[in-house]
Amino acid sequence: MNYLTLAGNNIINAKLPDGAEILYAPDAKPGIPRRDIPRAVMQSFENPIGMPPLRELVSAKSKILIAFDDNCQPFPETSRPDIRQQAIEALLSALFDYGVQKANVYLICAVALHRKMTKSELMRMVGPRIMRDYYPNQLGNFDAEDRENIAELEQTEEGEPVQICKRVVESDLVVYVDTVQIPLNGGHKSVAVGLGTYDSIASHHSPKMTESCPHVMQPEHSNMHASIERISRVVQKHAQIMVMEAAMNNATYPFHVRYLGKPPSRCNIAERILRAATPAFMAVTPEPIRKTILQGVKSAYLPTEINAGTIDGVHAKTLTSMKDQLAVSADGPYSTLVFGLPDLSPYSVGARINPVLVVSDVLGYIFNWFYREPFLKKGGVVIILNPVFEVFHPLYHVAYKKFYDEVLPVTTDPAAMQQQFQEQFARDPNLVDCYQNRYAHHGFHPFTVWYWATYALQHLSKVILVGPKDASVAKRLGVSWEKNLDRALAEACEITGDDDIVAMTIPPFFYVR
Repeated sequence: MNYLTLAGNNIINAKLPDGAEILYAPDAKPGIPRRDIPRAVMQSFENPIGMPPLRELVSAKSKILIAFDDNCQPFPETSRPDIRQQAIEALLSALFDYGVQKANVYLICAVALHRKMTKSELMRMVGPRIMRDYYPNQLGNFDAEDRENIAELEQTEEGEPVQICKRVVESDLVVYVDTVQIPLNGGHKSVAVGLGTYDSIASHHSPKMTESCPHVMQPEHSNMHASIERISRVVQKHAQIMVMEAAMNNATYPFHVRYLGKPPSRCNIAERILRAATPAFMAVTPEPIRKTILQGVKSAYLPTEINAGTIDGVHAKTLTSMKDQLAVSADGPYSTLVFGLPDLSPYSVGARINPVLVVSDVLGYIFNWFYREPFLKKGGVVIILNPVFEVFHPLYHVAYKKFYDEVLPVTTDPAAMQQQFQEQFARDPNLVDCYQNRYAHHGFHPFTVWYWATYALQHLSKVILVGPKDASVAKRLGVSWEKNLDRALAEACEITGDDDIVAMTIPPFFYVR
């Protein structure tokens, strides 16, 4: 059985046993056409859920904070104009119609502990008109280390510290513009995490949140999301927050490469020919050219619905819409997962995926993309198909390189690395400077993505890399290596005693039910 999959910047036909099952995302739900998005945005603000209309919340004296996602979502990036540009332009026009003064509006990219967006990236996201009118004095990235502009609020009932961007509590209204791609995002996470600090975020991005509860990627039954909600409730006591959420469909690919995410049964004749020919073409194409081709593909995501209002009211509708789009029924649980990981991560936008992200994206993201119960049996095996290059972006991934060089040789256990290294990295003056001034992820960030794999690391018997030239990278990451898929499958069968194998074609994204 052929498993057509991305593996780094390559497209391959991996050979699976005939009894294996390959899961595919559902067809993308129809989205709101781009020309209609501004009107849908305004309708959401005029008819919000659980709140008065926007016009009744503002006046000529109102100080407004408009916050928005960074480029971690949706990813891969969409063609222009970005929906955030369309939404914010419509929002600004309405605010001015309602009497709000331009001088009283501030726009902030809610990067949390992610790397700050460059000027050109902000330009691409919000468009030239907003950049011209607001950047840099009224538009910028949130800085979680700018202590003069952080508000310290009371702790939650569980003793979690609550620190938030000072503009949140000083504004008369906070409007968060959110493009939600998976249930992990949106809701209480937007303001409380996107505009929070290390001290607050460390409370819920912790191994203890996921060691006994695998629900990281959805709010339901999640220790992590419960902690985020407690922090958000404290923030809401001090700020009036309106969210606008665009629930995105899963149209990752434009029409000419849509066959990459579809089973042969859903392909037309031309797409079946392309499915057969693409691996052979990519096999003779040099890596730099493959990288250019694949990273040049812009996604075709569109919102299926847009709602504004209270966090609870809006996010409930978003989750319902996304469940209809993302849910895939399967016969599992399975013993072995085979997954081809592309050179793609929300934390490597503009960069190659690094070895830390290879493991964390599969065990932290893919493993956790399920409803109710894991789709892999206790003691199961994960086989990752990726070349795993030891490459770290010299600006963005400074903390990741240090984590790879100094933490992983000592321990790959999340609890141990938290105790021995977390504070050192989070407070390191050089890493703080890199985060504040040189577009690097915060020193704590590589720990957060590794912690999301805590449950998977306990649940699985083995993780096997197939693609690196030798075992050195796997050894550093604390996983196994095999030189080809056949050997990895044989080893998995020997470990589990079963040959029930599942493979996933992601992207497009989906959750297993």
